[in-house]
Amino acid sequence: MTNTTFLRSLLAAAALAALPFGAKTLRAATGDILETNEGNVIRLRTLGGTPTTFATGLSNPKGIVFDGNGHVYVADAGKNAIIVFTLPDGTGSTFVSGLSSPIGLAFDIASNLYEADSGSGNIFKFAPDATKTTFASNAGAPSGLAFDNSGNLFVADFSGGKIYKYTPAGTQSTFASGLDHPAGLAFDSAGNLFEADSGSGTIFKFAPDGTKTSFATGLGRPYGLAVDAGDNLVVADNANGATLRYTPAAVKSTVFQSNFNTPQFLAIEPAQHRLLNISTRGFIQGGNDVLIAGFVVGGTGPVGTSILVRALGPSLSAFGISNPLPDPVVELRDASGTLLASNNDWRDTQETAISGTSLAPTNDRESAILTSLHGGAFTAIVGSATGAPGTVVVEVYNLP
Repeated sequence: MTNTTFLRSLLAAAALAALPFGAKTLRAATGDILETNEGNVIRLRTLGGTPTTFATGLSNPKGIVFDGNGHVYVADAGKNAIIVFTLPDGTGSTFVSGLSSPIGLAFDIASNLYEADSGSGNIFKFAPDATKTTFASNAGAPSGLAFDNSGNLFVADFSGGKIYKYTPAGTQSTFASGLDHPAGLAFDSAGNLFEADSGSGTIFKFAPDGTKTSFATGLGRPYGLAVDAGDNLVVADNANGATLRYTPAAVKSTVFQSNFNTPQFLAIEPAQHRLLNISTRGFIQGGNDVLIAGFVVGGTGPVGTSILVRALGPSLSAFGISNPLPDPVVELRDASGTLLASNNDWRDTQETAISGTSLAPTNDRESAILTSLHGGAFTAIVGSATGAPGTVVVEVYNLP
């Protein structure tokens, strides 16, 4: 298939078919690869294993993404719809329809799904309840999508040879240009962006500062990209019928190759995020003295897990604790020490959202932070807002 043919297929419109979505025959597991094929079938690929049919009844499946919470979403350019499959039983249903040749899919940390609508040149945003808004327009023929750790969305413009960068507010800038039919995009853990340059058969690597290098060459027509938990890059080489894996040092291995294989886009099943609730108590002397509670969120999915951090002081007197801290303040930091959020009096920010969790502090001077986190190590740091000493409890809850 030529790039011109591929572009025409991106822009093709078709009515929703009446075919049911067939269930998969084998359950996907963490680290497995799901890949869309031109044969309208999503196939399961385990490293070194034999491909197995995952789902049927699709028309022209392109982008595919796991949410990390038991679902996989597929952009079907032929049906102009996004199909969602529930794991592990593989039940498929239409998430949204009425699109214009949807291609790339990506989730932000808050469970919003973004879709590259190649026919209209728009990037649409879908809330978890499928409410649709236009996030950005004039994106050319958008193909692959990928989020960085700061919440910026990167979009490959297939026909324009560019990569656009959108801030969380939707402000557009050109990150890279002069490319040859860019298709898939993927970030590694260090913030490097990989681009499948389908026209030149090259995988380009962009450092966080935008510096461009050739990561791999000699491919036939690379489309989809995904990075696994070991920072290995997995590539769908459409022209060669191959699914390839490159180590961080660009050492290549073949996952699967066949003359009958027509890989387009792919996704790797992540480990679901998981946090066990924690609680710790300590006495703060005041001043620069603080209580530090470390915790770890597991998992590798694109959608974060919702947590509530709260620091209790004044309300502890009701439980017989003497000298409770009169006015706690809490900070949330990641493993590098970067401040993610802070709060003094919980009603000052997020009052409505925190009240809806049934875990709101009972005293207005107590602190709370409601947020979503990816997998990693974090610390909740509690201090005294007034400098006065006292006993404080810090708690972290995983919310449903």
